Amino acid sequence: MVTPQMLKGVLPIVVLWSLADDDAYGYAILRKLRDAGFAGVGDASVYGTLQRHHDAGFVTSYLGDGGQGPARRYYTLTPSGRLALENARHDWHALVRAVSAVVPAAEGQIA
Repeated sequence: MVTPQMLKGVLPIVVLWSLADDDAYGYAILRKLRDAGFAGVGDASVYGTLQRHHDAGFVTSYLGDGGQGPARRYYTLTPSGRLALENARHDWHALVRAVSAVVPAAEGQIA
């Protein structure tokens, strides 16, 4: 289970990652995260993270076709956002290596 505290730490990274290959609108990002196992992620968390990324210059937005409904606000990574994502990937992999170095030793002790 992904706890709210864990989510708080990874949400900025996974939101950037969700935009790495293609532009997306907020609700599509939210669905993608929920489908991936972040069941507890809320609308406000995703939209707040997108706004912070926008304020930091990591994403920009534009209005796109909403199909049969109103126009949707799509988000896309900027060059600064791609650099931030690359830095986040490096940090993420370092964290995974560090946790993996501890977890195998501790797993045998959990009964």
